[in-house]
Amino acid sequence: MGRRYYTMTLRKRAVCALGGCVIFWSGAGRAEEPEKVKKPEKPAIVDATEALDSGKTPAAATIDRIMEQAVRNIAARYNLNDVQAEETDKLMKREVYRFLIEHENEVWPIIRDLLKWQLQTPDDPEKMMDIGKAAGPLAKLAEEAIYRSNEEWGLILTPEQKRVHDFDLTEMRKTFEEIHQNFAEWEAGRPTEKGIVPDPQIAGRDPPRPPRPPKGRLPDPEVEIFDPNQIFETLVEEFIKEYGLDEGQITSARSILEEFKVKANDFREAKKVEFAKIALKQQEAMVDRDLDTIKKARADQKKLLRPVYELSAEMHDRLEKLLTTAQIQRHAERSKRADEKPKASKVTKKTSPKKSKPSEGESSESGSQAKSDKG
Repeated sequence: MGRRYYTMTLRKRAVCALGGCVIFWSGAGRAEEPEKVKKPEKPAIVDATEALDSGKTPAAATIDRIMEQAVRNIAARYNLNDVQAEETDKLMKREVYRFLIEHENEVWPIIRDLLKWQLQTPDDPEKMMDIGKAAGPLAKLAEEAIYRSNEEWGLILTPEQKRVHDFDLTEMRKTFEEIHQNFAEWEAGRPTEKGIVPDPQIAGRDPPRPPRPPKGRLPDPEVEIFDPNQIFETLVEEFIKEYGLDEGQITSARSILEEFKVKANDFREAKKVEFAKIALKQQEAMVDRDLDTIKKARADQKKLLRPVYELSAEMHDRLEKLLTTAQIQRHAERSKRADEKPKASKVTKKTSPKKSKPSEGESSESGSQAKSDKG
C-alpha cells in the first residue's frame, strides 16, 4: 500500500463524517486507488449532497451506496476475504442506521450547516457558535459509537489485520481530538484557521498490507496469550534507553530482568489452569461475538495478573537503584521540558506526565546507593 490516497471532496467528508458512515470507521475516506468504472455514473455522494442542498434528507438507497463504497475501500485496505467483507457491510449498515435513527433530528441540520460553509469557519460569528454548540456533543456520541463498532469488528480480523486496525484507530483518535477541539473553539466564539475536519496525513509509515485469509469463512478467533517474558524485556529495554545506562548498569539491569522472569514464569506455571479456563471462555465468547463476556474474561485475566503487575513495579524499583543522581536529574529535566512544550496550533489543558518524577529524597537515596555500589 505505502501511499494513502484521499479521494473525498470536502462535501463528501462532511456527509460521511457526521452523517453516519464514519460511525463504523472514517476509513470511508481512506480509499486506495480510486475505483475504475467502465461507465461513468453519478456518485452516491453527489445525490446525498444535492438532497441536503435542497433541504431534503438523502434517500436510504443513496446512503446504502455510500456505505457500499466505504466497505470496498475498507476491504481493499485490510485485504478482507469474501465473508469478512460481507460481515463488514452488515455491521456498518446496522450501526449507521442505528445512529441516524437515534440522532436524525440533530445529524442532518448540522451537516447542512457544515456544507453551507464548506467545513470552514462560518463568517457569521453567531452561526459559528451555534454550530459548535450543536455539533460538539454529536461528534462525541459518534466517536463512542465508532469505538463500540470497531471493538466488535475487530473480532473477525486476523492478527495481521488487527495491526493495521490498531494503527488506524490511533490515527482516528488524533483526528477526533482535533475535531472536538475545533468545535469547542467555535462554541467559544474563536474562529479556527483550518477546516473543522483535519487534513489527511500523507505518510509512508502505514503497517504492511495484511495477507488475505482463506475464502468462504471467518478466521478462527485468536485469544491473546499472556507472556511475562516479553513484557518484562520491553520494560527493561525501555528503561535502559530512557535513562541512558552505561555498560555496567546494562549488565546489572539484564541480570535483574532474568531474576524477575523466573518469578513471573513460576507464577504463570502455578496458575496455568486458571489462565486456560479464562482463555477458553474468551475464545467461545469471540466465536459468539459476545462483547460482554469477552470484557468479563479480560477483567478476570487482569485480576489474575495482579501479582505480575506487582512484580513489574518491584523490578522497576530495583532498576531505579542502579541510577546515579545525574541520570535521575537529566531524566527529570527532559520530562519537564516535554510537559512544558506547547502543542502547535492547539489550546488544550496540560496533561499530567505519564510517569511520576522521583522526589528529591528518592533522587539522593538512589544516587548515594548507586555511588556506594560503585565505590
